[in-house]
Amino acid sequence: MTRQNRPASRLRSTLIVLALALAVLAGRSASAADPKEELIARLKGADVNGYLFSMSEHEAQTSSSLTNKAADEVYQLGKYDTSLILRYTSVEDLAAQKTTVYRSEIVKSGTSLTLVVTDLDANRAISKATLPAAGPACQPAGQFDTLAACVAQFRCMNGGALLCTANATCQAQFAALTCCLKNGQAFSVHLIFNPTSLRCQFRDLTPDLAGLSQAVF
Repeated sequence: MTRQNRPASRLRSTLIVLALALAVLAGRSASAADPKEELIARLKGADVNGYLFSMSEHEAQTSSSLTNKAADEVYQLGKYDTSLILRYTSVEDLAAQKTTVYRSEIVKSGTSLTLVVTDLDANRAISKATLPAAGPACQPAGQFDTLAACVAQFRCMNGGALLCTANATCQAQFAALTCCLKNGQAFSVHLIFNPTSLRCQFRDLTPDLAGLSQAVF
């Protein structure tokens, strides 16, 4: 009786081991299939708490992004701030079967602002663009109750043309405003209009910038 039970016992043990192995593999596959967690892991400890996740799938590439919520509102850059990260993006080139992670940020030096896009895997900047300086006169003309109202007026008058140019050139377009408020304050405000056309290869690396402001007086 004992000899007859051993094969069955061994079979049960083998099935249990196989079941456990499959469960572990399934868990790993589920984890690897989570694009948000995969992007966070590739950032190696970067603080992305509160960043908004999104995905974009197209014929040639798939991208996953974590975007700073500051890009979606008029954000005041502090006097001693030296940079503002806008977005982390993982881009998978489907033809080459290669994935690259990028960081886009605004870098401040004195009163100058530069949009810098960095290839984090190669640890090198692939793009640098100096944002234009705001003029001394109120632009758009007039005084506004809030910065948001000033920016909204500019977007209504100029946003469509700037987006059209961005899509035609596949290059982000910049605007520099001088927003004058009814309380006597004035702010320089910078906007970024990013291309949305599917033919623009790097359209996902930088988000639209709703407004980055600095006090003038």
